[in-house]
Amino acid sequence: MRILMLNHNLIGRGSYLRCFPLARELARMGHQVELVTAADTIRRRWEIEVEEGVKVLQPPRWGGVGTHDGGYSPVDILTRVPMALKKWDLIHAFEHRPNVSVPALISRIRRTPLVTDWSDWWTKGGITTPRRKSQRIDEWEGTWIEEGTKKISDRVTVVSRTLWDRAVSIGIPEERLSLIPSGCPHERIHPLGQNACRRELSLPLDAKVLTFAGFAFWDFAFLVKAFRKVLEQFPDAILQVVGQDKDSEIEDIAQKELGDSAGQVRFAGRFSPDRLEVPLGASDIQLLPLEDTPANRARWPIKFGDYLASGRPTVAPRVGDSAPILEQEEAGVATEANPEAFAEGILLLLNHPAQAAAMGERARKLAEGPLSWEVQAKKMENLYLDCLSARKRS
Repeated sequence: MRILMLNHNLIGRGSYLRCFPLARELARMGHQVELVTAADTIRRRWEIEVEEGVKVLQPPRWGGVGTHDGGYSPVDILTRVPMALKKWDLIHAFEHRPNVSVPALISRIRRTPLVTDWSDWWTKGGITTPRRKSQRIDEWEGTWIEEGTKKISDRVTVVSRTLWDRAVSIGIPEERLSLIPSGCPHERIHPLGQNACRRELSLPLDAKVLTFAGFAFWDFAFLVKAFRKVLEQFPDAILQVVGQDKDSEIEDIAQKELGDSAGQVRFAGRFSPDRLEVPLGASDIQLLPLEDTPANRARWPIKFGDYLASGRPTVAPRVGDSAPILEQEEAGVATEANPEAFAEGILLLLNHPAQAAAMGERARKLAEGPLSWEVQAKKMENLYLDCLSARKRS
């Protein structure tokens, strides 16, 4: 198959970390996959490179990072339209932002089969609702774009049961839906020796190290409040924060919540995907803080796959689809969705290191098996073939 994937994020961020591994595995299966994503530097022309069998294309970008990063750049939108009008067997649009939805919708002129991916709850109480000056705009975007693009697609892929239920509630038949979570990068992230990783990062060998990794910091206050309770029992514990906070608020949150103990939070900054295994390998426990919100219930955090691949146990609240997996597979601890309970889950593992190690081994087996990217891509291939077969029959 000739497949075009459209992604709204900057290269290397957000749902790019979902669609590129899927594209790579589909390319390994023999399909021709081209992935269009947003550039993260100013450029006047398209940039094209082949990475692991996938042709990755970045359209021109006239403004610096911080301007139109969310998929609203007119240049990005318009330059993608001719791409979408080429002859493809199928187009897969990841999310609904204009640089994805506009070319995807215009491609219907050629009657190209269209699959849309729903991996976040954006409007109607989701991620973008608090950012909208007008709730009418939020309602309009939710009804006509976020939900509307799914309604007119041949198939819809969702990452969670919450998004499945939302899709059904707006009239999308279940036979047009496929639940395909994100996978685990077990080929890139390996269970490394803890001491070697700590030496590389200048972390103490005898301290308890807890790690949070990612770019979404909206639950950071929740995390730090839980860490404050951990410090009561383990005053030398370290909270290692890996990632980049675009709002530059997390250091202030740590200082406000922890006071004199704020130095126990180490802000490690952003790591390349190829080096992320080092801070994860330095950790005793990986942390997935999630307040109980529509956005968090709908998510399948990419970091969850990274955590499992690292061979360390994860602590997560019972919000969304990740906690049931931790409980069922005994790959970590699930807690109630409040900082106190989250802290208790962390302390349970810190006080029982043998149990934590066994959970980490089971997490790695999940990453190599049923939650691998290979398995998720095979589900995607079957969906594509079913979509094309249904189109021929109609």
